[in-house]
Amino acid sequence: MQYLIIKETDYNNISNSYDVCNQSNDMDKATDMLQGYRLIETDKDVSYTMIKYDNEKPFDFDNESEVRHV
Repeated sequence: MQYLIIKETDYNNISNSYDVCNQSNDMDKATDMLQGYRLIETDKDVSYTMIKYDNEKPFDFDNESEVRHV
């Protein structure tokens, strides 16, 4: 099981962009990384989310059960 840190950038005139910033196999470490990214980010149009990634199936950003908001 992997945990991905996703950076979402919100744009006014085009679709949002999503980038994988980091990953970890340890949930506690991934949570710490997520909090670090959120602390240092100054752009109000950028947000970070942690997603539990299972190699067996793709994840869906619109499915709230797959997205962990810390």
